[in-house]
Amino acid sequence: MKYRRLGRTELNVSSVSLGGAYVDGKDTDSMEENAIELVSRAWETGCNYIDTAPLYGESERLLGQALTVVNQPFFIATKVGFKPEGFDYKRDSVLTSLERSLGLLGVDKVTVAQIHEANLAGWERIMEPGGALEGLHEAQQRGLCEFIGITARAIPLLAELAETGEFDTVLCYHDYHPCKKLAAEHVVPAAAANDMGIVIATPLAGGVFVETEEQNEAVEQWFDEEDQPQVWGIIKEMKRGNSTLPQSAFRWILSDDRVSTVSSGSSNIAEWNEVVAAADMEALRLSV
Repeated sequence: MKYRRLGRTELNVSSVSLGGAYVDGKDTDSMEENAIELVSRAWETGCNYIDTAPLYGESERLLGQALTVVNQPFFIATKVGFKPEGFDYKRDSVLTSLERSLGLLGVDKVTVAQIHEANLAGWERIMEPGGALEGLHEAQQRGLCEFIGITARAIPLLAELAETGEFDTVLCYHDYHPCKKLAAEHVVPAAAANDMGIVIATPLAGGVFVETEEQNEAVEQWFDEEDQPQVWGIIKEMKRGNSTLPQSAFRWILSDDRVSTVSSGSSNIAEWNEVVAAADMEALRLSV
């Protein structure tokens, strides 16, 4: 495993980290065991950063149980949003959401508390007095989180929020991988200019970079018909290297030194073992 600086937090985080959306696995009868095995294996392979959210089903509860068993000093990032019912991105909702997450995770403090889907909040509800930012600052003052961040697709608002200098980290998903570089246009430069930690999620593009029966469906879902030939061309080039397709996707993103960590939504040890190996491989450059 290699480690990178998480921006101005000055934390050194594993270049491949664990995203908590699918730690429950594919069998509802063994969710707890799956989460424990996955978290344990992540630590064994050098991972020290886990990202989760209230929106991710049972993720926070399962991770809380797993962290009790594994008992290692992970950096934990969660998000505020969606839960509890009636969440409105205002100060009180932010604090209530974070306190709920801390209870499920079984910790007194998380490393990073992030605004989930900043686009749903909008600039005003984040920045206004009594808004989400004020709630996050109060959470810091109360010792509920060390740092604060923002998450969303690579929309103009995410770059604008990064430019305020108020946030320590940014998580962007679906918009930075070999077939889509939208985040590199504004979000990543704005975050880097403000010395933010940069987390890139959904590196496999919703199944585009996984050779399964659903790959064709994923390409059709995420790309317009006129763009699909180029997508398949990029995939073909990625397969020429000495790594699997998922590993190549991680290697390509990690070729950008501005990226602090790539978050893997692995659902089992086999998936994790495959992608974590990319952390120790050379960066991948593509001609397209």
